[in-house]
Amino acid sequence: MLKEERIQRIKTMIDQEKSASIEDLADRLDVSKDTIRRDLIQLAKQRQIKRTHGGALAIQKEATIFDYEQRSTILNDVKKQMAEQALEIMADPSSIIFDSSTTVEAVIRELPDKKIHAVTNSLSHALLLANHPKTVISLLPGRLHKEQLFLFGTETVEQLKNYQADYTLLGVFALTSEGLFIHTEEEGLVKRQMIQQGRRVIALADHTKLDKTGFYKVCDLSAIDYLITDQKPPKALAKALTENHVELIEARKNE
Repeated sequence: MLKEERIQRIKTMIDQEKSASIEDLADRLDVSKDTIRRDLIQLAKQRQIKRTHGGALAIQKEATIFDYEQRSTILNDVKKQMAEQALEIMADPSSIIFDSSTTVEAVIRELPDKKIHAVTNSLSHALLLANHPKTVISLLPGRLHKEQLFLFGTETVEQLKNYQADYTLLGVFALTSEGLFIHTEEEGLVKRQMIQQGRRVIALADHTKLDKTGFYKVCDLSAIDYLITDQKPPKALAKALTENHVELIEARKNE
């Protein structure tokens, strides 16, 4: 086998399996460990894989960043299906924390007019919630993100600590077996506190967010109780969800 062919096979194996050991690769390709080690060094220099002690990891692709208006028009049918599933879980909540994502906005649009206390850091979500006469709304203070229309910062995080809600609803930017990720620290800190203030945490992520990473880690998988998505996740991620006691729910497609 030519060197170029062998290196490509190594790259494919690591991408498909997410990780591989030097010993395993050497056995499967019938070459020495030193040969595999040199090949991994070359792939790492090309930023094709990430080397670890005794092996290598696949490099996770980063999720694409869109502005709020763009995100609000993406996969609307899927968001609606996931929203309906979230409402089934929350049979009769008295309080809900809503993050600023467009996926959570879809839940608000499907929300029945019941008496609940809603907490959010999103101006857009607060206006939608105001259409529900029985809903009490607490809009969190903080610095305003002018493009995305959400509030963030120390004041937002500190005010969140005063609430203890039945549920926290999170739209997921990116998710791997390592946890949930977001593209900015300021938004990540708010989401992290929202998770801590919810008795049960529901994360919503369409298939494009799965096995993707982002700049800032929000939490481990063990911090959430439910993951609602529209397609089965890759096997490695599904295994990690099970190990972290996350209930995986695949949204039902509307006929």
